[in-house]
Amino acid sequence: MKKNNTAVEIANRLYDLDIKVYECTISTMGKVFPAGKEISVKHMVKSIEKDKKHFFKDETTLISNMINTIHDPKKADEYRKELAEIKKMIDKFSPSDILPDSFSGNILNMKNRFSKDDHVIICIGREYGSGGHEVGYRLAEKLDISYYDKEILNMASEHFNSNIKVVTDHDEKVGRQSFFDKNPLNLFGFSANDSLFFAQSQFIRDFAKKGDCIIMGRCSDVILEHEGIPHLSVFIGAPFEERVQHEMACAKLSHEQAVEIVHRKDKDRKAYYNYYTSRRWGHSDNYDLCINTACYGIDGTVELLEKMVKLAYEM
Repeated sequence: MKKNNTAVEIANRLYDLDIKVYECTISTMGKVFPAGKEISVKHMVKSIEKDKKHFFKDETTLISNMINTIHDPKKADEYRKELAEIKKMIDKFSPSDILPDSFSGNILNMKNRFSKDDHVIICIGREYGSGGHEVGYRLAEKLDISYYDKEILNMASEHFNSNIKVVTDHDEKVGRQSFFDKNPLNLFGFSANDSLFFAQSQFIRDFAKKGDCIIMGRCSDVILEHEGIPHLSVFIGAPFEERVQHEMACAKLSHEQAVEIVHRKDKDRKAYYNYYTSRRWGHSDNYDLCINTACYGIDGTVELLEKMVKLAYEM
């Protein structure tokens, strides 16, 4: 019963903060929970109790990104502190250890290709189950910059006025479509996968031009390279069996189920990247740094990347 009460308290505080941030930004894109409080809280509590893998991160990230757009520094600081308090409650309520956290190693000199006027942009490619999502999220928190992953899907859903599941089904996928097939993402002459890629590419360019951020996958490194926007490009991986064990623990799957999902997701990401960039996914030539999270751990990888970013951007 105590756990349920805590979930309700977290949900109420998230909703109340979202309302305050929304009213401060005066943006139609700024409301994380569009329904009324009672319905939203009930939905959140249900999601929390199911222990969805990234529920807390998805919701707090959306609110954090909107706080970054508030022009009043006092208000922005007030809401950041409030969000930090909520995150502390979340950590106590639902602690999670994904991979062993250990760190050793130094960062060597990096070619200084950034000016003081450039935004801090980190593009992260990742093997499925390597902890890339967690690394990107924690790094964004440490650097206090925006983070874009599932948020890109939410924007695409609004852009196409389409169900989020439809958008998710075509995310980081390739595959041609017959002329007679119906495109659920409503761009005549293009497959649904192409339509989504073009839309996401524009979102990624807009993010990078707007401010400091971390962008997960979706060929963001090559998209920004073609746009002439300086950025750091990172690839995160881990041995296959380590990633299978990670997925088994996170999603509570059998070994057989986890093997199938990791294989399929890697295959999809590789095909997607290779198709839209004409490069080789995961090949070291494409990235500033490739990291094995099974060696460094999640926090160790974040610490390594934080040092790399500060060296590159002279922070």
